[in-house]
Amino acid sequence: MKKLFVISIMLIATITFASAQQRQRQTPEESAKTYTERMEKLLTLSADQKTKIQAINLDLAKQMNTQWQNNQGNREAMRSSIQAIEKKRDEQYKTVLKADQFKKYLADKEERQKEMEARRAQRNN
Repeated sequence: MKKLFVISIMLIATITFASAQQRQRQTPEESAKTYTERMEKLLTLSADQKTKIQAINLDLAKQMNTQWQNNQGNREAMRSSIQAIEKKRDEQYKTVLKADQFKKYLADKEERQKEMEARRAQRNN
């Protein structure tokens, strides 16, 4: 009986460890590529716009990664640095996107923010 219990615990620990390994953070390059592809589908970007948006996303993903590494454990510092990076991103997007694309981007951003807040509220209940 003890052996079965120990084996069960070891199996659960192994599965937990394996699933934790799969949830590694994306590299800035992967993050920028994923976000650019999402924007391309949402906004129907031209080839030139896609190239510029990819460069913006990569630069800002690197900045976010650095901030994440430097501010672990300090939520307020992380929040303020991420907000500044997002503000910079929006300013850069505005120069690349057409007015209707930028409006659509902002609407999508707001909707994703609401969804995230709803998930956060549901998790805290």
